[in-house]
Amino acid sequence: MAENTVILTGFMGMGKSTVGRRAAELLGVDYYDTDSWMETESGIDVPALVKTDMAAFRKLEADTLREILAAKEGIVSTGGGIVSTQLGRGVLLGSGVPAVWLQAPFEVAAQRVAQDRGRERPLFANIDTARALFNERQPWYKETATAVVDASRPVELVAGDIVSILRSR
Repeated sequence: MAENTVILTGFMGMGKSTVGRRAAELLGVDYYDTDSWMETESGIDVPALVKTDMAAFRKLEADTLREILAAKEGIVSTGGGIVSTQLGRGVLLGSGVPAVWLQAPFEVAAQRVAQDRGRERPLFANIDTARALFNERQPWYKETATAVVDASRPVELVAGDIVSILRSR
């Protein structure tokens, strides 16, 4: 187990990528994002796969997290739905790596996603569906988290909490 590694989980719009990059900078470690890894290493168009074959996407997502954890050390942000399958939860729980749940109210996620023009989020196309997903996933985030951080706060504070969690190991 890499002692300088932590996994970030949480719903879309919780700031996993932004906070993950900042925490990695503060710690002087590398940053990895499972969606970006899938796109660059596997040549997968993540939004297209999500729209066409969710089961294949979820399997690839879990396999990607396992691959990163086996080969790399640093901050790893996951897709918001990694917890939605037993396979994904199993990778999180069996990794031996702390999983930090970035948690905030749904309204925070909705506002952030609406402001984020640089990323396609097909599962947020319908606000009611997104809210239902948010509610459905909460127990899974809780089940897999070794720590919970309030993600409604500024990036520097959230990243600072992640640094503290990693340094306290």
